Amino acid sequence: MTAAAVPIPAAPRAFTIERDHDLAIVWFDLPGEKVNKFSSTVGLEFSALIDELAAATDIKKIIFASRKPGIFIAGADVSEFTKATNVEEAREYVGFGQQMFQKLARLPQTTVAAIDGACLGGGCEMAISCDWRVITDSPKAQIGLPEVKLGIFPAWGGVTKLPRLIGLPAALDIILNGKSLDGKRAKKAGLVDEVVEPGILLDVATKFAQRGKRKGGTRTKFYVEGNPLARNIIFGKARKAVLAQTHGHYPAPLKAIDVMQYAMGTSVERGLEREAQEVAPLIMGDVAQNLVRLFFLMEDSKKDPFAAKPREVADAGVLGAGVMGGGIAQLIVDKTNADVRMRDINWKAIGGGLKAASKIWKKKVERRRMTRGEMGRKLARITGAVDWSGFQRTDVVIEAVVENVQIKRQVLSEFESLAKPGAIFATNTSTIPITQIAAQAKHPENVAGMHFFNPVDRMPLVEVIRGEKSSDAAMVTIANFARKLGKTVVYCNDGPGFVVNRILGPYMNESGFLLEEGHSIESIDKAMLDFGMPMGPMALLDEVGLDVAAKVGVILAEAFGARMQQRTTVIQKLYDDGRHGKKNERGLYVYEAGKRKGPDASVYKVIGVRSPKEADAKSVVERTILAMINEASLILDEKIVGSAGELDLAMIMGTGFPPFRGGLLRYAESLGLPYILARLDELSTTLGSRFTPNEPLKRFAERDGKFYQTYSRS
Repeated sequence: MTAAAVPIPAAPRAFTIERDHDLAIVWFDLPGEKVNKFSSTVGLEFSALIDELAAATDIKKIIFASRKPGIFIAGADVSEFTKATNVEEAREYVGFGQQMFQKLARLPQTTVAAIDGACLGGGCEMAISCDWRVITDSPKAQIGLPEVKLGIFPAWGGVTKLPRLIGLPAALDIILNGKSLDGKRAKKAGLVDEVVEPGILLDVATKFAQRGKRKGGTRTKFYVEGNPLARNIIFGKARKAVLAQTHGHYPAPLKAIDVMQYAMGTSVERGLEREAQEVAPLIMGDVAQNLVRLFFLMEDSKKDPFAAKPREVADAGVLGAGVMGGGIAQLIVDKTNADVRMRDINWKAIGGGLKAASKIWKKKVERRRMTRGEMGRKLARITGAVDWSGFQRTDVVIEAVVENVQIKRQVLSEFESLAKPGAIFATNTSTIPITQIAAQAKHPENVAGMHFFNPVDRMPLVEVIRGEKSSDAAMVTIANFARKLGKTVVYCNDGPGFVVNRILGPYMNESGFLLEEGHSIESIDKAMLDFGMPMGPMALLDEVGLDVAAKVGVILAEAFGARMQQRTTVIQKLYDDGRHGKKNERGLYVYEAGKRKGPDASVYKVIGVRSPKEADAKSVVERTILAMINEASLILDEKIVGSAGELDLAMIMGTGFPPFRGGLLRYAESLGLPYILARLDELSTTLGSRFTPNEPLKRFAERDGKFYQTYSRS
């Protein structure tokens, strides 16, 4: 793990130097990799290169650039985070990176980072160690420090140096939120010196190199940095904000604040020492290890397990112009700039879909992420129809009509009657098996599931579902299209509810029983928020829609028979009372202008609870989570999903299951399956058959099995 133990590679080299009189352009092009990243081996080569440049008296100016399109430096090699066997090894690894960039900062030559692509983590720390930074206006050119998303903080100088460069408030915002900025926002923050078109990047970088070294190094004077009282106030507010957001589950942001506060009152060198000292235990901790595993799960999700090649999607259509359909149309235009044809049964519905799309872009305009002109041009790319005109040329049509198998079959039949050869029908069904929808199709091989989650523009997961006759080509085409929309893909085999909704079924059901028993809405939600969920189950019911939850409950009960027949009456009672949740501003909570306020006290009367009481948080967590684990083991046994890791990825991305816990099955392994089995047995005795442990879980627990060892893609 230690840098000294890694030999300097003879060839091929990651760095090459191009000379032009007294100017040297250092090109980074890591052989055999899609991205440039700093591993220990690359770091040794880079460190030796800096020594070589420092001794070259005929070189006066140095530009660092990348030969990889869309990438400057993606950061450190994340795989090395898992190789340290103790805190001391982790500290040595961090210290080597710091020394490498300190040598860069002390070069006698003028240094410029010419950034055309992702410049993240260690790449950003390398860039801020240069005198000047020039970035292109390419959408792929992003600069930032996302380390907190891996359970650590930027410790190759980021926490110590960034506040000195751009000021404390801006540095806190970037570091604590793991933000990446495009060129325009980075220049406004002071993180880069100029934003240019890609074609003139080197020309402009050369002009900056001719300016000479930045006076005073990277340090810029700010009022806050020189005022201890002002600093302490800002750090205090930052701690409160972090605790409110993370409930203390993520130690890295709080440690970053501590280190930054120390570093602001001392030298850069001492700040770096504190960085290494504080980040090393984080690297070895469970949170970082789980988040690093999640990082690799996400990387694996970008790969297709099928040999088929994806088809190009030039034209797309959306069937159903509700909130979901409008959101899907908006996403396609926003991410691909393609034209989208949207169809529904009447023009009022089309107007609703356009309104849903417009609402998303309006928020971007309000946040100054888009101009009104850009919004107008994008909105013009969505056209509506109440007939099938324009759908003859679509490569993919995404069906988002009501959750009714007969209606879905009807629109599929109508589409097939005019679709061009090979056109794919992707259904956004949340629970109905794809095979049922495609049962009467002429070309069932072209039918697949593409399950988005609401709200479409914010939820990162898409389940891509294989029906009995879905082709590999259809699957990879839909998966790659989803990735172009910025989504994380999890492949699923067919079955009612697929992965996420099937596991959420018992979770929602149990939360309903807790409410029936007289526990208060807010205490149930607080228990799960404290556990780490992004929202409680009561708030989630409102977000999903009580109407949707009621229908899903019926579908799952019909599909799985006696095992899911023990159902709460709460959801149906609230639905019968006309409560659909957030969408009609009548649910478990009170809403004002679409914003959730406090719990709706009238709910208790509807469900027959006289005096709500506070729930025991431990019991809430145990009952809801064990119900999910029980169902998840069946899903693995039935091979609905290919591996334990993919199931955990689906739950994290689709429900917000706490990433710091590693996912539902990682959390189950931390509890131990024998313990889970014993508790389910007890709960089934006291609360009913819904907690009866399923057979696969029994077999697994008897031999104290591990989900990840047993269920992995070969």
